[in-house]
Amino acid sequence: MRKMTVRVLTTVIAALAACMLVILFLVMNVNTVARQYESNISSAMESQQLVAEICENIYQTESQVWQHIVNEKEEEYEKYEERIDGLLASMSTLLSDLQDSLTDEEDRVLSHEVIRQYTGFKSSVQVVLELSRQGSKQSAQYYVEKELSPYFNAANDLLSTVDRKTTENSRRAEEEMEASIYKARLEAIICLVVVGLIIVVCVYLVFRNGKRIVGQQEEEKRSHEQRVMELQYNIIVAMANLIESRDEDTGEHVKRTSWYVDLIARELAKDSPYKDQLTDSYLDNLWKAAPLHDIGKIKVSDTILCKPGKLTPEEYERMKLHASEGGKIVYETMRDIEEQEYVELAHDVAQYHHEKWNGTGYPEGLSGQNIPLCARIMAVADVFDALTSKRCYKDAMSIDQAYQIIQESIGTHFDPVVAEAFIRLRPKVEEYLRENQE
Repeated sequence: MRKMTVRVLTTVIAALAACMLVILFLVMNVNTVARQYESNISSAMESQQLVAEICENIYQTESQVWQHIVNEKEEEYEKYEERIDGLLASMSTLLSDLQDSLTDEEDRVLSHEVIRQYTGFKSSVQVVLELSRQGSKQSAQYYVEKELSPYFNAANDLLSTVDRKTTENSRRAEEEMEASIYKARLEAIICLVVVGLIIVVCVYLVFRNGKRIVGQQEEEKRSHEQRVMELQYNIIVAMANLIESRDEDTGEHVKRTSWYVDLIARELAKDSPYKDQLTDSYLDNLWKAAPLHDIGKIKVSDTILCKPGKLTPEEYERMKLHASEGGKIVYETMRDIEEQEYVELAHDVAQYHHEKWNGTGYPEGLSGQNIPLCARIMAVADVFDALTSKRCYKDAMSIDQAYQIIQESIGTHFDPVVAEAFIRLRPKVEEYLRENQE
C-alpha cells in the first residue's frame, strides 16, 4: 500500500510539474506576443503622431508662403521667411524620425517617396519666396498653384497612405495577440483538466485502498503520542516524588495533591465564575502540572527541609525561595520541549501556590484575582494535604480539623469560590482517603 501511495503521489507530482511547465511556456509565449504587440502599437502610435505633425507643418508652411506673397511690407518678409525656414527644418527632422520608426519595408518605400516629394516641395517654396521678394506676385501665386500645390497634395496623399497602413498593422497585431491569448487559455484549460482528472483518479485509488491503512497509521500515531505523554508524566511524577521524599514523605503527597487539584478544577468547570477558563485542555494540563508545585525544593538544603523543629526566620526565608526557584526551573527545563499552555500552568503552579488571597503570601505578595487560578486551586489542595499528612516536624491533623482551617481561611488565605468548591467535595475526598488508606 505504501509503495502504491508513493507511486500515485509521484504521478500526481509529475503531472503537476508537467502542467506547470506547459503553463509557464504558454505564459512566456503570451508575454512575448504581448511585448511584440506593445512594440507594434508603440511604433504605430509614434508613426501616426509624426504623420500628423508633418501634415500640420505642411499646412503651416503653405499658409506662411501665401502670407509672404500677399505681404506688402518689406520688414515682414524676413519674419515670414524665418518661420518658413523653421517649419521646413522641423519637417526634415520629423521625416527622418518617421523613416526610423517604420519597420515594414513597404512603409519605408512610402517614406522615401514622401521625402522625395518634400525635397521638391522645399525647392518650390524657395522659388516662390524669391519671386515674391522680387515683387512678381502673380508669378509667385501661379507657381504655388501649378508647382507647389501638386507637391503638397502628393505628400499629403502619401502620408495618408502611411497612416492607414500603420493603423492596419496595429489592428492586425491586436488580432494576432488576441488569437494567441485565446489559444494559450484554451491550452492551459486543457492542461488543468487533464491534471485534474489525473489527480482525481489518483486520489480515488489512494482513498479506496488506503482508508484502512490511514486509519491504522492514525491509531498508531495516537498510541505513540499517548505513550510519549504517559512517559513524560511518569518522569515528572518520579522527579517530584524524588524531591518530596527528601523530607521523609513517601511520595503520596504528589499523588494526593494532583487528585485534589483535578477534583476541584472539574467541580469549578461545572458551574462557577471560572468555568469559561477551565477548558478541557486547561484541566488536562493542570492535572499534569500539579506534581511540579514543589519542584523548587531541590534548591533547599536537607538541613532545612528535614529539620524536625520550627525553622528560624533565616531558615524560613530560605525555604520560601523554593517557590520562585520552582518557577525558574520550569521555564529553564521545559520551555523548549513542552506545549506553551502546559509550561505556563506548571510555572504558575510552582511559583504562586504559596500566594494568599489577601496578599500576605510569597514570593510576590499577589492578591485576589492577580494570583493565577491554577495556583489558587493548588494552594487549597497543598494546604489540605499538608494538614492531614504526618511530617518530620508535626503529626497528621484530622479531616475535621483540616476542613475547619480551610473554612476559616476563606477570603484570607484562599479564593472563596475555590475553597467553597473544595468544601462541597468533602464526601468524595473522605472516600478517596479511605480507599487509599486501606
